[in-house]
Amino acid sequence: MLSSGEGRVLARVLLTVLSVVLVAACTAGPTTPHASAGTPVAGVVVLRTEAPQSLPACPEARVEGVLVRHPQSGVGLRNTQGTGRQVIWPGGYSARDDAGRLAVLDETGKVLAHEGDRVEIGGQDVGGPWLGCGGLNVLAP
Repeated sequence: MLSSGEGRVLARVLLTVLSVVLVAACTAGPTTPHASAGTPVAGVVVLRTEAPQSLPACPEARVEGVLVRHPQSGVGLRNTQGTGRQVIWPGGYSARDDAGRLAVLDETGKVLAHEGDRVEIGGQDVGGPWLGCGGLNVLAP
């Protein structure tokens, strides 16, 4: 059995540990998109993104497809054969629920396209995923 003095010390230690844990949880930054891409959190979908200056210059290559939910990148592309493709989005891009459809937003928060839109994305193939860097153009809603 603990004495009243030992009980107070133990209570202070536990309170200090709890305070440190709560402060750390409140100040922690967001998880990396690579770890949780596609996981919805209160209407937000984390996109797999690349650092803004990962390429010296954006290649002029383009890829087309329909925007779809994708488990690795949050939002990916489906080609005319129905095959899904992961997209590594430009740094700062995000996605959110917009009246039941995912919307892809640029780094300023402007909606660029919605799930189901046929789009064209500039960038390059990086061994499977498409590394997007040249913008997103809607070809057909």
